[in-house]
Amino acid sequence: MKIDFLINSLSSGGAERVMTTLANAFSEKKNDVRLITFNDNDFYKLNTNVKRVKLHHGLIKNHTIRSLINLFSFLYNKNSRPDILISFLPQNNLITIVVAKILGIKLIISEHSNHKVEVSSKIKKIRKYLYKYADFTTVLTSFDVSFYESLGAKVSVMANPIVLPNKINKFENRKKNILIAGSLNRFKLKGFDSLLHIINPILKSNPDWTLTIAGTGEKGMLKLKDIVRVLNIEEQVIFTGFCENIEELMQNSQIFILSSQYEGLPMVLMEALSNGMSCIAYDCISGPRDLITDNKNGLLIENQNAKLMRDGILKLINDDNLRKKLAENSPLSVDKYSVENIMQQWKDLILKID
Repeated sequence: MKIDFLINSLSSGGAERVMTTLANAFSEKKNDVRLITFNDNDFYKLNTNVKRVKLHHGLIKNHTIRSLINLFSFLYNKNSRPDILISFLPQNNLITIVVAKILGIKLIISEHSNHKVEVSSKIKKIRKYLYKYADFTTVLTSFDVSFYESLGAKVSVMANPIVLPNKINKFENRKKNILIAGSLNRFKLKGFDSLLHIINPILKSNPDWTLTIAGTGEKGMLKLKDIVRVLNIEEQVIFTGFCENIEELMQNSQIFILSSQYEGLPMVLMEALSNGMSCIAYDCISGPRDLITDNKNGLLIENQNAKLMRDGILKLINDDNLRKKLAENSPLSVDKYSVENIMQQWKDLILKID
């Protein structure tokens, strides 16, 4: 099968990571895979048998028009067309819908956040007027299905795939470390600034515990470091910056906190569960409820309730048995999101297209 994946760039975002994972997985199953972008920034690594196509050229200043022309020209020859085109994120979906309809190419478009997230009027119009012309629109959870169906789109729930670890470090061998991770420049949406104030008295009363903040974003890091300095917890807070091996960091930490105001289906929480961490998350829209069964494989906290979050973290720190129980149950809860399972769901969806 000839499959073209399309995204704006391979920058260090969640959607980009998912697309890279899928492209690599399909290529390993002897499919003819190309990954197309409109801008530079190759943060993620592709298998050598994935053909990289960079449609970055042209003098037209308008990015959408330039990209549309470049994609149309690239796929104009019938011999250059894929059996299926898979596009991520609204701006790219606009381009691929237009080109796919003109050239008669089968198309699946994907959303990677929930529909309640505030977006520009342009993105609202793209969803309202164009999504119905794609063969399928995939969403991360059932929370979004009715919204896109109301716009006339054919919708399928398609979770993010994760690469499951080959082995998991014993929980008792791990450091007394709490981990949070994500884009530091989006610290407000990720709730990192609020969490520092929540965890401040916990760290001070538990000097044998540390907090590690993993992620990039210079402006956000400066802001968060300033909060840490003001709170006088510098000796217990570690900033890793870019973390090349998040799996190793997770398997040497005990507690993971997701403090986001909203999510789609949070990859970082999925990874924390797969690596046997004791997880606690705000029950935000959307994602955590799909991944965590409260008090079984993690703790779910009323969204943005700072007091309950503090109580939950303290509960995990003070109850060794609970912490260990949640950590033992967490890997099994994400087996269904393995690359193999999600790739099969993609294959099944492709076959549904007439």
